Amino acid sequence: MASKLVDRYGRAITYLRLSVTDKCNLNCFYCRSDPSKCAVEPSEARLSVEHYRQISEVAGALGISRIRLTGGEPLLRTDIVKIVEAVAGAKGIRDLSLTTNGMLLDRMAEDLAAAGLKRVNISLDSLDEENFRQITKGGCLESALTGIESALKAGLVPVKLNVVLLKGINDHEIEKFLRLTLDQDLHVRFIEYMPTTGQEGKWADYFLDLARVMEIGASIAPLKQLKGEHGGGPARYYSLEGAVGKIGLISPLSRHFCAQCNRLRVTADGKLKPCLFSEDEVDLYPALGNVQALKIKFKEAMSLRADPCIVASTPEERRGQFRGKRFMSQIGG
Repeated sequence: MASKLVDRYGRAITYLRLSVTDKCNLNCFYCRSDPSKCAVEPSEARLSVEHYRQISEVAGALGISRIRLTGGEPLLRTDIVKIVEAVAGAKGIRDLSLTTNGMLLDRMAEDLAAAGLKRVNISLDSLDEENFRQITKGGCLESALTGIESALKAGLVPVKLNVVLLKGINDHEIEKFLRLTLDQDLHVRFIEYMPTTGQEGKWADYFLDLARVMEIGASIAPLKQLKGEHGGGPARYYSLEGAVGKIGLISPLSRHFCAQCNRLRVTADGKLKPCLFSEDEVDLYPALGNVQALKIKFKEAMSLRADPCIVASTPEERRGQFRGKRFMSQIGG
C-alpha cells in the first residue's frame, strides 16, 4: 500500500514509533535531565491497549507498514503482550519491533514472539560491568546479555544492539563492540549522542563523530558497505571482512538523514510528534475512538514537518537547531 501520508517536501511516512510508557527501570544520564532522579517516574501512561489498537489501525490505513514500540522501558507495562497482539493484528502493519534495555527480556521473549513481535533493539552502552552500572545508574550487564540470548532463542531477529557513543565514557570499548559481529549474527549500531532537554551543557563534552568507529573498524579488518535495512532506516551498514554480523552507524548530527526521514512518533501521553528536534506536537487523545478524526490528526502533522533543506550540516549548528522540550525517555527515541 502506498503511503497516504506525504509531507510538503515529498517525504512519505511509512514508519511509526509508539511509546507505551515514560517509566524506566534504568536511569541512563543521557536520557534523563537529572541522573539523581528516581528511575521510575510517577506518571502513568494514558493510552490503553485499545488506544494502541486504534492508532495502529489508522496508521496502517494511511500507509504506515512498520511500527516500533518504545519507552521508557516498554516491558514495564504489565499489559505489553496484549499491546503487541493489538498492534500486530492491525491491517497493513507488516513489521512490528520493540526497543528495550533487556533487563526483563529473559522471561518475556517467547511470549512477545508468540504475540506477534518480529524483532528487538536492545540498548547496550557498555560491555564492562562497572562501566555499564555507571552509565545506567545501577543496571546489571548480565541481565542485558541474558536478554540478548533469550531474544535470539525466541527468533526475535535480527537482534540489534544500540550503543550510544559517549566520548570519554565508552569510546574505549568500540573495538570490543565491533568484534562482537565477527562470529555472532548481531547488528551492532553506534548512535551519536544527541542533544535533549536537560542536557544542553553536557552535549559537547560527550559528543563523538562516528568517523572514529570507521577508523577502528578498518584497523581490525577491511570494511564493506552494505545496503540499508529493509524499509529504509537511518543506519548506514557495514561489515568487517568475514564477519557474520553487521555494523550500523546512526549519525543524526554529523551526517543527518532528514531528507529521507520516513517516521512519526507518538508519546505515551498521546502526542504525535512530527520531528524529534521540534517542540511541535499534535494531540491525538481527543480524537481517540473516531477513525476519521484520528486520520485528520495524522495529516495535520504533515504540515508541521520541517524543511530538510534548512537543516544545519555540522554537529554544532545542528545542536543549535534543537527545540525539543521533552526528555528522551518521554519521547520514545
